[in-house]
Parts: sequence; structure tokens; C-alpha cells
Amino acid sequence: MAGFILKLIHAFGLDRPHAIGPDIGTSALLFAAADQPGAFRSLVIGGGGAAVPLQLGVELKQIVDAPSLEALPSVPPRQAIGAVLNYHERHKLPDHVREDYLSGYDGDRFAPSLGFVRAYPTELPILSELMPQIRTPVEILQGAHDPGVLPVNGQYLRDRLPASKVHLLDAGHFVWADRADDYAALVVSWWNGGYENP
Repeated sequence: MAGFILKLIHAFGLDRPHAIGPDIGTSALLFAAADQPGAFRSLVIGGGGAAVPLQLGVELKQIVDAPSLEALPSVPPRQAIGAVLNYHERHKLPDHVREDYLSGYDGDRFAPSLGFVRAYPTELPILSELMPQIRTPVEILQGAHDPGVLPVNGQYLRDRLPASKVHLLDAGHFVWADRADDYAALVVSWWNGGYENP
């Protein structure tokens, strides 16, 4: 995913963009910043697995730790994705947006998508070793009571990324939706110069 992000930057001719990558975008953007120092002006991340050893909620840990996908309980994709979407605390997804999420995993799309988080045990230790070398300014926006990716992941990032700042917001996993005004205000402040002195 990091390689794909870097290809997009070059394909669109972007000159050191600011990038926002919540959830799984956290590790993807950090790997990209480690691979090509100077590719980004700054990053806004959070809500994605980062800590080693893993610090995940029960449901996500079950997916990551299962010896195989076949060992996981058989749950229809719409039901599994619907359960994750229920992590929204304040924001109500419009019906058409919810349906877009659900239909995106129809057919055989769900199981392969789990490969990203199932790679955490092998990929996150590599990322942890790279973090001290990442000089890109990083703002970490983390839900203070995220049930899937526990808040300790945000502090773990802060402790290892040399130019970073963490904000724990009063929200669960979908902090960008449930605390949209606060999230946007922090991003705008960061882009308006906060990133120059994290």
C-alpha cells in the first residue's frame, strides 16, 4: 500500500503534499514516509494498529491472531462490516453511504481485505524499527476509547516518531466522523503551520 501511495503522488505530480490516513492509512503512510523521506510535507494519522506487541480490541485481535481465515467464525461479510460500522458513536451514516460500505465487500471481497490487518504481526515490527528515522512531521488523532485499535497505539506512535504530536479525542474508532468538527479544526491548524513545530 505504501508503494501505491507513492505512485499516486508521482502520477498526479504532487509536490510534497500533506496526507491524511486514518485507520489502515496509518501504517501505509508511515511506510511510505520511511521509504521516501521528503515525499510528504506532513502526515495526519491515527486509529490504525501500530504498537508492538499488538494492542488491539478483542474482535480485531481475533482476526489477526487466527491461524487461518478458515479458523474464524463464519460471519456473512455484510454482518461483519455492519458490526464495525456500529462503532460510530455520534455520526449516523446516511443509508446510501452505509450501503456503499456494505456492497463494497459483496461476493468474495471481504476475506482478501483482511490480509492487511493479518499482516500486522510481521509488518508492524518492521515499521517500529523504521519509526525513529521518519522525520516527516506527524499529527496523531486517536479516539480515546477506540474499541478496535486501542488508544495506546497513538501514544506508541508519539513515543517513537521524532516529529510528532498526539491528540486523544473523546470518540471511539471513527474519530473523523464522530468528532468531525474537532478533527477538521486540528487538521486545519496543523496545515496552517502547526506541522512546522510539532
